[in-house]
Amino acid sequence: MATEDAPAIAGRRQLGAALARLRRRACRTLEEAAGHLDWPVEMADRVENGQAALRTAEARALLDFYGIADQRREEVLDLVRQAGSGTWWLPYGDLVDPSFERQLILEDEARVIRVHQPNLVPGLVQTERYAWELMTTVTDQRPEAVRRRVDLRILRQRILDRPEAPLVDVVLDEAALRRPVGDAAVMREQYERLLRLSAAPGIRIGILPFPAGPSRASGHGFHIFSPRGGEPDVVQLELLDREYFTETAEEVGRYRAAFEHARARALGVGDSRAFLAGSADSAGTSGKSKKSSKGNGGEPLPRTRPA
Repeated sequence: MATEDAPAIAGRRQLGAALARLRRRACRTLEEAAGHLDWPVEMADRVENGQAALRTAEARALLDFYGIADQRREEVLDLVRQAGSGTWWLPYGDLVDPSFERQLILEDEARVIRVHQPNLVPGLVQTERYAWELMTTVTDQRPEAVRRRVDLRILRQRILDRPEAPLVDVVLDEAALRRPVGDAAVMREQYERLLRLSAAPGIRIGILPFPAGPSRASGHGFHIFSPRGGEPDVVQLELLDREYFTETAEEVGRYRAAFEHARARALGVGDSRAFLAGSADSAGTSGKSKKSSKGNGGEPLPRTRPA
């Protein structure tokens, strides 16, 4: 884990434990604390377990609710600042709802990330151009707004470059690779990125080809996060309009079994790399006449970033 991220992770956990102690001393229930901030109870529980970021204004509101006005108040606010200093997505707060923030924290703290994707290349391994083409297809937002979303997606990928990066195991259905996003040059670049990543230590990419038939995971995109701290695995399901998380042993077990079934039917490492290399070559042959280095009607991509 990168050293700049460790204080944020430790800080979130220490902050959550401190808030839980103060809540109990104030004789307040978790439901009362959640109601005071108009949160669902699940959000308050994640804060106390260090699985959600807390803004300074929210911390002050909780401390007021618990009647904390002495030195303990400043100690808690110091923990908020410590945790926030490593919460790299705060400049993109307008793009990060509670569900997405939970995903970012799970990625940040993961020891192992398993990904099954039947439809599209997963965000953690997308190229910038693939992400741009995808987002401009599924949204009618202005290019500057899409640019920030793409920047956020690319920043997420920094976890792959950490000294203690998570182990990443991806099973990609062939359909996800055959579905064009952008032109042939975009797809060639994406195939080549997957090929490079598949040779990196700690990253395994398996292709589930059409002849393999269906698996128990067919049609379902999901992540399974195994945290570093030994906490239970968490499954994230990609629904049409939201993300759904579960960590119940029964449900996690079903998704682990489905993932392993898909993994067993996928091509091995060498054959998957050959598949990706062949796909890149085919895309290069069909896309020699035109490279997609620009978007939005031929204009260069806007390079805006928040301050």
